[in-house]
Amino acid sequence: MAAKRVPSTPIAADATIADMVDTLDKPIEYVRRVLERLERCKRAHGDAQVRVGVRGRAEAPNYLIEYVREDAKTHQRTSYQDAAYSGSTHRELAPHHIEDARNWSPEEMNITAVSALIGRLRKPNAPSSRFSDED
Repeated sequence: MAAKRVPSTPIAADATIADMVDTLDKPIEYVRRVLERLERCKRAHGDAQVRVGVRGRAEAPNYLIEYVREDAKTHQRTSYQDAAYSGSTHRELAPHHIEDARNWSPEEMNITAVSALIGRLRKPNAPSSRFSDED
């Protein structure tokens, strides 16, 4: 007998990890692994932010790690891609995945926001949590 395939939850075009936390298969593990990649990027480049893939599975979306540089003279900020990762395996994806901008949400979360998110997930009843009144 063939197993029924459950349709994937659609991902909003401007989604962030925080927006999708309720649809993730393993939210704490997923966010922890993203945070590891963000910390590696921050050590290498001094900054890190993440965008989610909007064309995959909402239960484990791919993600793109970036960093921002500011021009000292013009103060213009420019984003640079560090690497893209599979949301299910957290392994680095081939560079061609990065190139198609339609793959990625235009909204990003910086490392501080992702760190705060994992704190809320680990301690949902903490006073500062927006999840504290749920259940």
